[in-house]
Amino acid sequence: MTPAPRKPLFSSDYQLDILICLGLVLAIFIPYRQVATHRFVEFDDGIYAFQNTYIIRGLCWDSLCWAFTNTDAANWHPLTWISHLIDRELFGPHAGGYLLANVAWHTLASCLCYLAFVKTTGSRVFAFFVAMVFALHPANVENVAWASERKSLLNAVFWFAAIITYIDFIKTRTFRAYGVTTIAYLLSLLAKPMSVTLPCTLVLIHILYLVYHPVGPSTVLPLPLNPDTDQHGGVGSDRPALQSLGQRWKTLVVPVIPFIALSIYFCAVTMSAQALALGNVSHTLSLRLLNMAISYGRYLKMFVNPTGLAIFYPFHDDTLNLRAAILPIVILTTISVAALLLVRRKPQLLIGWCWYLGTMVPVIGLVQVGSQSYADRYLYIPMLGLAFVYPVLFEELRSSTRLVRQLITGTTLGVLGVSMVLVTQIQISYWQDGVALFRNCLAVAGDCAPGVINLAVAYHRAARYDELMAFADSEAAVAPPEYKGRLIAIKASALFYDQEYEASIVAAKQAIDSGDVEITPCWVLAVSNFQLGNLDEAARWYAKSKSFEMPVHKVSLVDVEHDATLTVFEKMLQEQMATARNQHPAMSVRSPALGRRIEAW
Repeated sequence: MTPAPRKPLFSSDYQLDILICLGLVLAIFIPYRQVATHRFVEFDDGIYAFQNTYIIRGLCWDSLCWAFTNTDAANWHPLTWISHLIDRELFGPHAGGYLLANVAWHTLASCLCYLAFVKTTGSRVFAFFVAMVFALHPANVENVAWASERKSLLNAVFWFAAIITYIDFIKTRTFRAYGVTTIAYLLSLLAKPMSVTLPCTLVLIHILYLVYHPVGPSTVLPLPLNPDTDQHGGVGSDRPALQSLGQRWKTLVVPVIPFIALSIYFCAVTMSAQALALGNVSHTLSLRLLNMAISYGRYLKMFVNPTGLAIFYPFHDDTLNLRAAILPIVILTTISVAALLLVRRKPQLLIGWCWYLGTMVPVIGLVQVGSQSYADRYLYIPMLGLAFVYPVLFEELRSSTRLVRQLITGTTLGVLGVSMVLVTQIQISYWQDGVALFRNCLAVAGDCAPGVINLAVAYHRAARYDELMAFADSEAAVAPPEYKGRLIAIKASALFYDQEYEASIVAAKQAIDSGDVEITPCWVLAVSNFQLGNLDEAARWYAKSKSFEMPVHKVSLVDVEHDATLTVFEKMLQEQMATARNQHPAMSVRSPALGRRIEAW
């Protein structure tokens, strides 16, 4: 096969594609520009950005080695760690730089998404509908406005790059195109293991390509093609029938077999990493299956009506029952049957539906990671399959005049785009800092341990101690035992920083009695007694504080911050005890309060 000569980049065939990509860039910038003034949040950002000692070091040999060898954050994703190391070099501790870099990656992914579907279908209308939904959908805010979700953005960039190069392979059957696809796929896996479903997606992309570029006359899928557009024009119209997929299965499946082998390997690595990092966080198989069915329905609702979004949706065992799963199962079954019945007329619907169902498998809850039941960020790639419905509906306008088609399509694109921008703008505002984010979480998802604890930590980190203590008192009265002690410990730390040393000692002891076995209550008892001059007690609790291990994936920012002060506190404690012994060698070791706040550390 002789490849067609390449066209110049700025030829008339590409000028419209460049303008469309520039339009996507502008549309993304309008709502996302506000992230430049946002702060890091308390949920995972410490691990990925400002608390991780390896990230803080920036690009160096030790950090690069750590990026390829650690399984912190319950994943093995060295490319993601390297991107955070680069951000640290470029932006230091400033969150706005990290988040603007996220916006840049999302913008690149959106443009590649458009180019991938133009290359696959030859239809700018199809590609633009899908790319616009991907670029502006409010459910994707979590992936962009959260520094910790860089992995999803990198994964998407290489996902679409793999699709583009795989279409080249389909056309040319060259080793070069296949090798570039392999590299892109490997990079996507190194960014986020959710790419394990990409081989199956490439099969769907191959089928979609054959739908729009049929190979000779055949008998199975009579598909109409648009008679008044060029190869980059609209969708719909009279076209030759697609060759039987049953006769082409080797062409479809054999090329992705090496990719499937890579997927199996990364599945094993990821499950091992999650088991090591998360321990025995699990639910029964029956609960996970029920949650899977219900979550598929929740994601459908989120796609159609993206309101009431939050960073965390708790896994409530008592709400997972067969009655709650009946409606989602009926909806999923109905859509599946409809897609099968329409496969001859509209095969894109079945392809998109299989895309949605298949790419959701790694994150739908069959393997439970953490205590969330579902999450906005998991819809990032799967929503593309659902977005197929928009251009397919507009194929039905092919019997109308060209002016009517353009008017209806343009109006719909405008209304859909503006409405998504407005809702996305509001959703991004919730990510301005941890306080706003977790207030929204509690308002949407109700009281849950991650929401309550992280809001308390956000108040603490912002030095809003009065609000923290009022919040902790109200929540501790009704909090379940598993996080009551943690809440009281954070309050004890706030009392110390507010110079209420005796009250902080009382609260810290109450936290320990309530089951908090982390460093914070011991640290509070050490430094509060030190401020009150009780050096014996301070030394005893300091020794207890030193006994805690602080791994890099530790979630509690309060614990990590306190652990960082221990070396300074040890020096001050030794100096004060030596002074006390020299002045009163026969007396118990005590010292008057220092009269200054230890928070200067």
